[in-house]
Amino acid sequence: MNKRHLYQLVTSISYAAENRDAYTANHQRGVSSLSRRIAQGLNLPKDQIDSVRIAGTLHDIGKLGIPTAILSKTGKLRKEEFDLIKLHSIIGEDILKDIQFPWPIAAIVRQHHERLDGSGYPDRLKANNILMEAKILAVADVVESMTRSRSYRKALGLEIALDELKKNINCSNRDLI
Repeated sequence: MNKRHLYQLVTSISYAAENRDAYTANHQRGVSSLSRRIAQGLNLPKDQIDSVRIAGTLHDIGKLGIPTAILSKTGKLRKEEFDLIKLHSIIGEDILKDIQFPWPIAAIVRQHHERLDGSGYPDRLKANNILMEAKILAVADVVESMTRSRSYRKALGLEIALDELKKNINCSNRDLI
């Protein structure tokens, strides 16, 4: 599959998500764009930048397997509901695993909620066990989520999002990167 066809496939998959949940599709586009800019700022090779952009576009595709009533709920999620939401990275990996991307897109999608200290999900991976692209996606996902309004809250703003990132990259975690 050439890159043009690959990008068309990714766009089609993204449109499928948009028809079900416009918020998630817009969020994926925002995360893709921000992830690409972060990767460029890190002077990563073009191929890795492409990987981050594609993974960003598809990172929440697993939400297709989550009930829309939970995705659009305006109140606080119950523990069982949040546990279902947390399955989206595994569902996303399952949706993408048989597509022969030139990059590990399915693994990146699975890892995009992992955290350097092992507190993330679904596998509680730490630092060097998390793909660089997934680390970039995690940062972009947090910033994009916090700077946009959600069904259950107004946008928190860039300053609060950046403070959250700084709070979670404390001195002990810097050694893990």
